[in-house]
Amino acid sequence: MFGRLKLIVIIALVIGMVGAVSFLIYGFTFIWQAMAATMMSILLAIMAVFFILLSIYLWIKNFMIKREYKRVEEENERLRRNLKNCNKKVRESKSSE
Repeated sequence: MFGRLKLIVIIALVIGMVGAVSFLIYGFTFIWQAMAATMMSILLAIMAVFFILLSIYLWIKNFMIKREYKRVEEENERLRRNLKNCNKKVRESKSSE
């Protein structure tokens, strides 16, 4: 009788240990899944902020380049007019000689 009770207690302990280990593994999978989801969310949030800042930077750079281009274009036009005037004066001085 005592041997049978000992066997039943050992079987109950083994079943309890298997259940406890299964429950811990099940719990750890949920914790692991939550950690992985959190890490992915943080990574995606960092990437979103990075790309927003990059787009703002590129927009400002594009604006500055356009402004510089207009300034250079106006200067080029001014120099072109000055060159025409200089060429005209040179032709007039050659023709008057």
